[in-house]
Amino acid sequence: MATLRNLDIGLMRQAGWTNIAAAADHYRSLPDHATALLKITC
Repeated sequence: MATLRNLDIGLMRQAGWTNIAAAADHYRSLPDHATALLKITC
């Protein structure tokens, strides 16, 4: 689980986020943005 969390944090930082809590809230409320970050289409 720690590995997945570190991967998430790394992706958020790579996307330009400095506030990880705000980024997590953003992606939690807008899952389509999270899939776009991962370049996954549904």
